[in-house]
Amino acid sequence: MNLIITLFTLFYLTNLYLVELKTTREKLDYNINHDVLTGLYNRRFFESIMKRSKEEKETSYSVAMLDVDDFKKINDTYGHETGDKVLAAVSKCIESCLPQNGVAVRWGGEEFVLYLPQMDNACALELLNDFRAKLAEQVIYYKNSKVSITATIGLSTGENIADYEEYIRQADEKLYWGKKHGKNQVVK
Repeated sequence: MNLIITLFTLFYLTNLYLVELKTTREKLDYNINHDVLTGLYNRRFFESIMKRSKEEKETSYSVAMLDVDDFKKINDTYGHETGDKVLAAVSKCIESCLPQNGVAVRWGGEEFVLYLPQMDNACALELLNDFRAKLAEQVIYYKNSKVSITATIGLSTGENIADYEEYIRQADEKLYWGKKHGKNQVVK
């Protein structure tokens, strides 16, 4: 009888351990590939996606570099907690607008990269303008103040996935041109 109880206890504890191990592994896998604040993918994951796309010889894609307008001013005026809420709101808006095969990445700070496979420049431009308009409708409240959110976006479209870093650089240059020339726009 004691042997049966011991075996049952051992079986139960082993199963409990295996379930906990699986849960911990899933959390670790998630945290390795995602940004903690926004829940979007991180640069490490993006690099693995691009490597896989190279192996699959992906062609025709768009890439966008997005930057939240006046983010430093938001942090300085309303505090970092409000800045974090802005980043979370931007992320949720990105996720709601992104096509199923799109990949959104928190690039760093208030910058995001959107990888849009099989999307030409015209379709990407329409998608990004819709996103920008939807984002401008978002409001974060700080005490009795409303914090509006806008973003400037640089867009580049490529044919050769091996050159994706060049297209990101081009999108970044277009983003900064947009910042210098009025903000809250998509520059193609």
